[in-house]
Amino acid sequence: MTYHGPGQVVGYPILDLSPDRCDVHRYVRDLEEVMIRTCADYGVAASRVAGMTGAWVGDEKIGAIGVRIARWVTSHGFAFNVTTDLTPFSLIVPCGIRGRGVTSLDRLGRGVIPAEAAERLAFHLAVVFGRVIG
Repeated sequence: MTYHGPGQVVGYPILDLSPDRCDVHRYVRDLEEVMIRTCADYGVAASRVAGMTGAWVGDEKIGAIGVRIARWVTSHGFAFNVTTDLTPFSLIVPCGIRGRGVTSLDRLGRGVIPAEAAERLAFHLAVVFGRVIG
């Protein structure tokens, strides 16, 4: 289970991964890379955690991933916490992971508005996936 709310940038890229990117694991790792690069834009050292999806800052998830791929066309995607009120996450077990927290750029002391973060995420999506945003 996850939570989507104000202050979160939710991205549902619709991409045709065929013929050269037909690899679900690569797609998920690439979405993680997009969020990791966006964090770096704001001086936040995010990374991957072995065996788990998403972008992590220490033991806290800043970006979650949930994808669907049919005939190598993607839908669904990621949720990136910018100014998100993290309180609702205490009512659930985020992404089914116990013992780890959730964070946001705001909680990490970065004064970023969601629209600005969305632009950075879109930029990194274009770079990582070799696409042009029209």
